[in-house]
Amino acid sequence: MILASQANCPGSNPGIRMINIGGEKVAVKRAVKVGDKVELIFINDTWTDLKPGDRGTVLKIDENQELIWVDWDNGEQLALLVGIDKFKVIKK
Repeated sequence: MILASQANCPGSNPGIRMINIGGEKVAVKRAVKVGDKVELIFINDTWTDLKPGDRGTVLKIDENQELIWVDWDNGEQLALLVGIDKFKVIKK
């Protein structure tokens, strides 16, 4: 399951961010939950030491700011930007 692109579904609540998972549009809160283990595919941040393949645990999901806060296994705590950064859930 790769979480990457964002889209709004016609007739859906515009306040709920939708992401595309394998061709199916689902709400962020359905796709990833606090405690899930994730693996980084791409991050749009030149200041981090994170690289593709790094793993971490979801700490908090802030749907208002479209952030998924992760406690990375390398010791960093850094948020993923919904619709910009790419990651996959590896363990729920």
